[in-house]
Amino acid sequence: MTVDAEPLWAFLLAFCRVGALISSAPVFGTRNVPSTAKIGLAGLTAMALGPTVRQGAFHVPAGLPELIGQVASEVAVGVTIGFLATLLFSAIQMAGAFVDTQMGFGIINVLNPFSDFQNSALGQFTYQLGMTLFLMVGGPLILLDTLCTSYVLVAPGAVGFQPEVAQAFAGVVGQMVLLAFRIAAPAAAVLLVVDMAFAIVARTVPQMNVFLVSLPVKVVVGLLTVSLSLPILLGVAEQMGPATRAGATAVFAASR
Repeated sequence: MTVDAEPLWAFLLAFCRVGALISSAPVFGTRNVPSTAKIGLAGLTAMALGPTVRQGAFHVPAGLPELIGQVASEVAVGVTIGFLATLLFSAIQMAGAFVDTQMGFGIINVLNPFSDFQNSALGQFTYQLGMTLFLMVGGPLILLDTLCTSYVLVAPGAVGFQPEVAQAFAGVVGQMVLLAFRIAAPAAAVLLVVDMAFAIVARTVPQMNVFLVSLPVKVVVGLLTVSLSLPILLGVAEQMGPATRAGATAVFAASR
């Protein structure tokens, strides 16, 4: 009795790519999601992707080194997609932390239950709000679409590590930093005007304790500006999926 190893190996390759994506992607990769749920979701998705993998140019490895290379290749592809999606949430959190520093809340840190790291209060708020909007606009489905598209760009077990990959990653990271400044720009600009106004008051009325007077004013003005600029986050959430797909396409195209 002979057993065809190709369907089993196609499932294992798909499981490695999907499992790496789920472990590193936002929402699904957090510690709040049980490991059994992650493994089950990865297994079901890998079973669904099995026919797609078998259509690609792949072969069963003949030895242990080739097996390790193909598995590492699949894990690298999955982690790349998840990492690019996580970068978007980091940009949102960075914007909130920057505004917190301008408001004077930079010394207040709270524990992020999703990453077990301490973040600023407003950074934590924008992170969770961005995660909620990400689910509302169908972000997980876009990640699944990006995963399926990756099989067109990178054959199973055939990813390469070219020098152009680092340049593509650098471009994506630069776009994320620019996105963070775009989110924080309205509140930061208003708070800068408030700081300049109190600087003039400090020069004209040196007897006034400007620090004590400006702190509540900056908090009220900062929170008001952030509340008025919240619709910007909705636009950012709608761009998360396409931005992740575009970044992954650029990285995978450079790896071929």
